[in-house]
Amino acid sequence: MKNSNFDWNSHHYLLVALSAGIVYSNVLKAEFLYDDRPAILSNDDVLGRTRWHSMVTTNDFWGNPIRLEGSHKSYRPLITASFRLQFAIHGLKADLFHGVNLICHVINSILVLKLGKQLKIMGNDLSLFSALLFACHPITSEAVCSIVGRADLMNTMFILLAITFHIESPNTLRTSLFSILAILSKETGIVLLPLIVLYEVLFKDRSTKKFKTDITSYLMFVSMISYLRLSISNYQTPIFSRNDNPISHEGSFLTRTLTFLFLPIFHLFLIVFPKNLSFDWSMDAIPKVESVMDSRFVLSIIIYVTGLKVIGWLMMNTNEKNRKLLFLIGMFVTPHIVSSNLITYVGFVVAERILYLNTVSYCILIGFAIGILRKKYPILSSSTCYPILVLLLSVCCFRTIQRVEDWKTEESLFKSALHVNPTKAHLNLGYVFTTQKKYEKARYHYEQALKRNGRLADAWYNLGTLTSHSQNSTRMAIQFYQNALQSRKNFAAAHLNIALLLHDEGFHQKAFFHLEQCLQNPGTDLKLYRNHQKTRATCAYNKGRLLQKSSRIQEAIDSFSLALNIGGPFFEHIPSVLNSIGLCFNELGDVESAEKYFEMAIRENHVNSFLTMAHLKIRQNRSYEVGGLLQKVMRLAPDSVTVLQNIALAEFQMKNYNRSLVFYRKALGVDPNHLDSLYGIAHLLQETRRYSVAEEFFQKIQQLQPESYSAHSNYGAILHLNQKYDEALNAYDKALILNSNDTITRENRQKLMRILKKKRKI
Repeated sequence: MKNSNFDWNSHHYLLVALSAGIVYSNVLKAEFLYDDRPAILSNDDVLGRTRWHSMVTTNDFWGNPIRLEGSHKSYRPLITASFRLQFAIHGLKADLFHGVNLICHVINSILVLKLGKQLKIMGNDLSLFSALLFACHPITSEAVCSIVGRADLMNTMFILLAITFHIESPNTLRTSLFSILAILSKETGIVLLPLIVLYEVLFKDRSTKKFKTDITSYLMFVSMISYLRLSISNYQTPIFSRNDNPISHEGSFLTRTLTFLFLPIFHLFLIVFPKNLSFDWSMDAIPKVESVMDSRFVLSIIIYVTGLKVIGWLMMNTNEKNRKLLFLIGMFVTPHIVSSNLITYVGFVVAERILYLNTVSYCILIGFAIGILRKKYPILSSSTCYPILVLLLSVCCFRTIQRVEDWKTEESLFKSALHVNPTKAHLNLGYVFTTQKKYEKARYHYEQALKRNGRLADAWYNLGTLTSHSQNSTRMAIQFYQNALQSRKNFAAAHLNIALLLHDEGFHQKAFFHLEQCLQNPGTDLKLYRNHQKTRATCAYNKGRLLQKSSRIQEAIDSFSLALNIGGPFFEHIPSVLNSIGLCFNELGDVESAEKYFEMAIRENHVNSFLTMAHLKIRQNRSYEVGGLLQKVMRLAPDSVTVLQNIALAEFQMKNYNRSLVFYRKALGVDPNHLDSLYGIAHLLQETRRYSVAEEFFQKIQQLQPESYSAHSNYGAILHLNQKYDEALNAYDKALILNSNDTITRENRQKLMRILKKKRKI
């Protein structure tokens, strides 16, 4: 049935929806990728660790305090709320997160068709073509495939809803509401009201009172929203690193100006010819424009002049169609101005997902241009034109399907950018292969990234981690971490790791220096403030452990307390920190305080705390309380060799030898070479006078530890008891070769020699 106000042509809408859904269907098989990690997987706002109002009043899109100097200043609470709601409903299921993005894109594609029909600047068939072109255009792939691209999807959706509703039946309140929703989705939503004002100026009678009232209302509302938005970020503009936006750090004003004038043209080329696409265009992906003779600058000037001439001609020859074209041009240009670096620096040089809204008007203008050509050249009849349009759509679909495949995994995504942004692609591939434990491949990619940019702190840091884990080359790892710190002095994780390695090498003073450096920087000037705080808390925890090893117990307690204070309620090491404080108080003889912290750690289900508390109660002759603790820890970690060994030790201390033997055998069933369990069962068998069986275990220990003097000494002692005197003498001699100052072994050997002398005399 035909509606007098709006011709739905429902089969057109169904075709557009199906096309968008089919082209992007494989995105449902994609993982969490790239920016999804900080925005979702490690964002406390999304994971429900903060109150709902924090994402509206205090935090930015990445979960960091928005008023801090280093905040990204991106404010998208509606998107964060959608992530949090999804997490609360179904957890971190990537396919469902991608599914919501796909639904948003389908809705937007339908709205493009609706807008094209409403403007009536071309036939319904070309309106359908424009919508299909948008649905499958490759430049939309980043916004759809990257979950954080939901900001662009929803921002565009609210803008299109506002415009299409406004064209049908203007309503100031409704438009203002859509404006708020658009801005809460992404900062570029601020362009909605200026676009509505442009529409009013172009199509309404400017002499009426209603026109003046509406325009005044819109301008006042956009001013108020802008003021409120700026107040949330403390009226500060974000500060971005050289790697994020190297052009903004360029010393030459001429180079900055020429390059920034070229970048909008480069974005235009990406829409028109989306062959070379990349997940990231930072670092050295776009060469700087340093001269007015550069062909890119010349081309930019030609395009700007041509564009201004077209706009001027449309303004001089005003009719309804030309006004609609001016509105579409305004809709194409205005969103890009906000993110073009021309007003204020942004956190990127080029970004594909910011073109999502621009592509709407681009696709409609392409449909209009085809209509003009079809009228001007009769040869382009429907029978000739349609195959060309189908071919164009097919090429777009093919390229988009390729990009969806690229966006399935991080490995495929980063590999697809090697020819566009090799530095960033190699750096990220190194991380991917590290997580896959393909260390040689990871090393290759880090080295390739450093060949192109030797000051990549992350690459040096990751090489350090890789070296310390895979090659056990401590000194080389330390050098890599030092290189990272030369590039980024406030790199907390590098300070932490180098401190731990230096301590293991015996450079205790240098280790504590790096720990202090890690703790001194509050990180208020860093984008990843929350991550920095967690690293500082880990640094304080490790400092406490080192102080505890050095018997500086009170200082250790202070450091552990600092870790709890910095880390907050969701610090991953809280149970370990509480257990460590309990151990410190136990060493000081403050049993009451020790129990208090052990109980706090137990409430966090910290396995070691159950075991520590059990041993403490045994020493206090409160063995009747131990059984419950051991049962709970068995439920938490039934297959842990450490747990089984500690339970066996506790049973031994309570003289429950048979139960102790059962748990030692269970532990050795999990790990036959577990030394603590081998020592424990050997001493248990020796204690219960089962010397011949104990001998088997002491023999295995000395086989596993051929360089341990105590292993040979213990083996000699059990052989001694089993009257295997010659073998015992041989074991004692090996122990004394390894440690000539071992008095117990020397005394046992002397006793054995007396026995042998008596035997020989007889």
